[in-house]
Amino acid sequence: MVHTMLTYNNGFQWIQTGRVSFKGYFLDSGGRFMTGEAAAGTFEQVESPGQLSGLLKQIDGAFSVIIRTADGLLAGVDPMRMFPLFYTSEGGQWYISDSAEALLESVASPELHKKVLPEFLSGGFVMGKDTLVSGIHKTSAAEVLFFSGTEKPLGQTYSYFLPENFSDKATPALKEELHHVLQRLSRRMIESLGGRTAIVPLSGGYDSRLIACMLKMQGYKKVVCLTYGRPNKESRISRQVAEQLGYRWEFVDYTGIPAEGLTNDRLFLNWTSYSGNLSSMPYLQEYFAVKTLKEKKLIPEDSVFLPGHTGDYIAGSYTEKTIRIRQGNTQRAQRLVNGYFRFFPLQKEQKEILFKRLEDWFGAYHPPSGATDEKYDVLTEDWDLKEKFSSFVFNSAGVFPFFGYEFRLPLWDKQFRDFFREVPFALRSHKKLYDEVLEENYFIPLKVYYNREEISETPKRLKIQRIKDILQPLVPGHIRHKRMTERDYLCYKRFTLPMRRSLEQAGKPVPDQLNSFNAIITHWYADRIQNLITHQAAPRSSE
Repeated sequence: MVHTMLTYNNGFQWIQTGRVSFKGYFLDSGGRFMTGEAAAGTFEQVESPGQLSGLLKQIDGAFSVIIRTADGLLAGVDPMRMFPLFYTSEGGQWYISDSAEALLESVASPELHKKVLPEFLSGGFVMGKDTLVSGIHKTSAAEVLFFSGTEKPLGQTYSYFLPENFSDKATPALKEELHHVLQRLSRRMIESLGGRTAIVPLSGGYDSRLIACMLKMQGYKKVVCLTYGRPNKESRISRQVAEQLGYRWEFVDYTGIPAEGLTNDRLFLNWTSYSGNLSSMPYLQEYFAVKTLKEKKLIPEDSVFLPGHTGDYIAGSYTEKTIRIRQGNTQRAQRLVNGYFRFFPLQKEQKEILFKRLEDWFGAYHPPSGATDEKYDVLTEDWDLKEKFSSFVFNSAGVFPFFGYEFRLPLWDKQFRDFFREVPFALRSHKKLYDEVLEENYFIPLKVYYNREEISETPKRLKIQRIKDILQPLVPGHIRHKRMTERDYLCYKRFTLPMRRSLEQAGKPVPDQLNSFNAIITHWYADRIQNLITHQAAPRSSE
């Protein structure tokens, strides 16, 4: 027997049609935008894991689906795991929910999963099917699960970001092809809006600017550009872009947002439950901006957010930072620990646990065969998207439905992904191909390219940053903290101060080496989960 508990209905509601429960949206194989009952109806004839995997390979979007069959229950999530599902077994019965905390009541004796703590505290996410609570599991990105009886659910992965082969086309031909991909993407994005107001979270970078430019070139007028934080170079560029394109610019100044009492604020705690879900670091960056827009009624209730998430990554911004295999650092687990788990220094035994966790992850990983590159690790890139990106970048988009708004992720478009996974790493390195296409076809024609003012990645900057990373442990903690505070454009020092105080007041002082604001968030959240577990396990008086 499988019991379902679906609780989150903000932004996108769970649609029930017959034996199907569906949440989110997708583009079908013909490029049609599907949501609501029409989307749910697409799955009515699905009866087996193979059928569901085959169908999910053909569509593209942000969704979760649950299907009751004659033999059990099927569950599937998109390649982002945008709306994760969680499950546990108790008393010979399965419980599945979109809220991990809701399952705590179904676990007889919940315990903090200590083996996953090193990765969560130092990286901000829990890998694989595990969560911070032993016995509560989560769906993996691009996964289909089949529950039948009391047996462990059968899982299969249906999507990978791996190249089948590398294109041998000349650079001019690839640039022209990418331009056509972006034009088609623009039209699909606008069709999905249905005439509603588009909200573009606009930074000083290229991804969000591209989205604003695509809307402009398609003649879309109902656009608001959102920037937040404290005034800095990026906010100046974003304002220039919005004004040049003729779009309204809203700036939410974080220096004026109070942080006192944050860890006792019910709305904020609800957000950390929704965003954290026992497996991810609660994301603060856009929470205060969207909250302000909502409370001050600065945008229509039916607005749709269009963040630029993953564009630069797919285009190659991380290839030199974490995907390249360097001499003397050929072990994948070592590269991943050094590149992704850096919030605070791990002790030797913690690293050993993390190494083993990574080795087990790849030991159970069976991707299809495809093209490889001796200088770059293609499997690391797929791991990154399935684990860190699904928990960080995609999870951060949950702030929009949390406050009741829909969203689209234009630069996680399947044709866009399929194009770049065939582009040789030499052209993806430093986003070379991507940046040139954006500058030549969008930014320069629309007069939103600022040459030397641009915040861009270059080989020289990357080399300097790599040297800084090596020397960082040698720099005294107070100096590192001072530099971090100077660059704290999102006011994280103020917003995490109540978390630090909360830990200290509970007799759990934050270690001196935690000079990363993210580390404070992960320690506070892990402590909050421990308190929830303790409360759940405490004996209750009879009434």
